[in-house]
Amino acid sequence: MVDGSWSIGAENFEQIRQFLFTLVDSFDVSPDHVRIGLVQYSDNPLTEFLLNTFENKDDILNNIIKLPYRGGGTMTGKGLEFMSNEHFVGKAGSRAAQKVPQIAVVITDGKSQDDVESHAKNLRRRGIVLYAIGVIIFAIGVGDVNQQQLESIVNLPAHHFLYTIDSYQALQRLTDTAKLADFVFIVDESGSIGSENFDLVRSFLLSIVSGFDVGDKRVRVGIVTYSDQATALVYLNNFNETDSLLNFIKILPYRGGGTNTGAALDFTRKNIFTEDAGSRKDKGVQQVAVVITDGESQDNVTEAAAALRRAGVTVFSIGVEGANKKQLEVMAGQDKARVFYVDNFDALEKLYKNITEVLCNSTKPGKQLNV
Repeated sequence: MVDGSWSIGAENFEQIRQFLFTLVDSFDVSPDHVRIGLVQYSDNPLTEFLLNTFENKDDILNNIIKLPYRGGGTMTGKGLEFMSNEHFVGKAGSRAAQKVPQIAVVITDGKSQDDVESHAKNLRRRGIVLYAIGVIIFAIGVGDVNQQQLESIVNLPAHHFLYTIDSYQALQRLTDTAKLADFVFIVDESGSIGSENFDLVRSFLLSIVSGFDVGDKRVRVGIVTYSDQATALVYLNNFNETDSLLNFIKILPYRGGGTNTGAALDFTRKNIFTEDAGSRKDKGVQQVAVVITDGESQDNVTEAAAALRRAGVTVFSIGVEGANKKQLEVMAGQDKARVFYVDNFDALEKLYKNITEVLCNSTKPGKQLNV
C-alpha cells in the first residue's frame, strides 16, 4: 500500500517505483506461489491491481513501471480499511482460507490525517502475529514520518516489522540489504535420524539454498553437522556461487552418533561465525543460524544458545518428530516465530516455503538506516 500524497513529489515517487520493481522482481510470482496486489492512497485509496489481476511477474513489473503518481492528502486509515475490504478477500485473489500467509507493506512519508490504529487492529485481528496465517503488517517510513503512528500500524514486536529511513533514495538499500546475509545451517546427523531421513534433510537444504543468491558479496552459507561432535563441512567463505554449493549438499555425508546440540552451537560460534571463516559481522551483515534436529540434546543448550545470540546471531530452530520443543524455543530465545516443528521428515519439504520467507524477512536491515 503506497502513499501517493503531494508531500512525496514526482521525483521521489519514481524512487518508489524502482523499489517496488526490485522487490517484486525477487519474488516467484504465479497463481500457485506469490501473488501481489497494489493500492495507492492519498485522499482516497485506489486499486492499481488485485492479487488475482496478474498471473506472471512481467505483467506486474510493466504495470509498476507505468504506475501513475496521483497526489492528494494522507489518509492512511482509509487506505488500510480499503485494503482489508477490497484486497484481502477471496474474490480479489486472497488465499487466507487456504492458510497462505497474508502480508501488507505500507510505505508512507507523512502523518496520516485520519485514524490508523483501529483499522490496523482490524487487519491484525484477521490473522496472527507469526509468519504463518493472517494479515501481517509491515511499515516502511520515510523522512519526516510519525514514528508513533507507524508503531500503531505494525505487528509486535514493532522493531521486527518497522523500518524508518531518511530518504526515498534509501529505499533501494532495503532490497539490497535483504539479499545480504551470512547463514549457517547446524544439522543433526545423529543415529536416530537414519540415512533415509537424512536424504530428506539434504533435499530440504537444497530447496532453501537454491533460493539464495550465493556470492562473496551477497549471501554466504556455512554448514555444520553434529552428533557426538560437531564438524564444519562448509565455511562461510568456501563457496562463491549457488550451483557448486548445491552440488556439495547433494553429497553431504551422514555419520550417526549421539545428539550434543549445545556443543554444536558452541562450535559454530567459535569456529564459523568468525572473520577467518568468512563471517561479515564486523561489516554489519546479518548473522543467522538455523538448527535442524530430531531429538533431545544430551547436553545443555541454554548457555550455548544464549552465547550465540549474544554474539549477534539470530537463531532459528527446526524440530522433527521427537525433537524437544522446549529446547527448540530456548535456542530461538523464546521467540516462537523462529521455531518450526513438523511430525516427520517427509513434511520438511512442505515447510521450506514458510521457513524461506521467514529467513528472508530476518535479513532485513535494522530499525534505523541513515544513508
